[in-house]
Amino acid sequence: MGLLLGFPMTDGTEAPPLLDVAVDDDLLKLLRKYPLPAKLADTDMNQEEIGQAFDVSVNTVSKWIREGMPVAQVGGNGRAYVLRLSHCWAWRRSIEADSAARTKHNENQISMLRAELLGVEIDSQAAQLSARERRELAEADMRWSEAQRKRRQLVPLTDVLDLLEALGRIVRNGIEAMPDRLERELDLTPAQVAAVKRAGDDMLTTWADEIDEAELRERDVADAELGASLMI
Repeated sequence: MGLLLGFPMTDGTEAPPLLDVAVDDDLLKLLRKYPLPAKLADTDMNQEEIGQAFDVSVNTVSKWIREGMPVAQVGGNGRAYVLRLSHCWAWRRSIEADSAARTKHNENQISMLRAELLGVEIDSQAAQLSARERRELAEADMRWSEAQRKRRQLVPLTDVLDLLEALGRIVRNGIEAMPDRLERELDLTPAQVAAVKRAGDDMLTTWADEIDEAELRERDVADAELGASLMI
């Protein structure tokens, strides 16, 4: 928000005297924080002039006065309101700054709530999306996934798990049968057979533990029991 360019600019003429107005501590802080732009000379105006300066209607100026905009002289009984430009400027800048801070805070809270509902980090792109944007993104992702499946470039997780379970059973059965096979083919001693069995059991246990650690069981697939199949 800014004043209309060229209104009122210093032109070398003597500025009219300002009313003697008491300034409280709160207004003084605002004046120090949001001073009038350097090229503008402070002046006392009526409501219409303030409206022209801020490019708003007289009704809006009246509304601002009701909301607490400083008044140099209260109008009534044939006397017009007098508003000091620097006071109105500082007040409006303060209102806009508070509104911007409130908007930013609310946006942060909305992002945090979205992140909580989606189960993602606050700085995740998904947390910054609106419900409509997330829906559109999900629909586009579904269409892309369907096209990938038709091209056999995307394989369902259940198909992969079925294959891994089948391979796991082959490996498990082979490792479990290895002691007896080596005993027959290599004429191993009982101690050697026991060592081979321990090695095979250790391999299967490590494999199953690795699957559990990768949280395959937590996949949203009912028959994802690859780890269990290795331990049967």
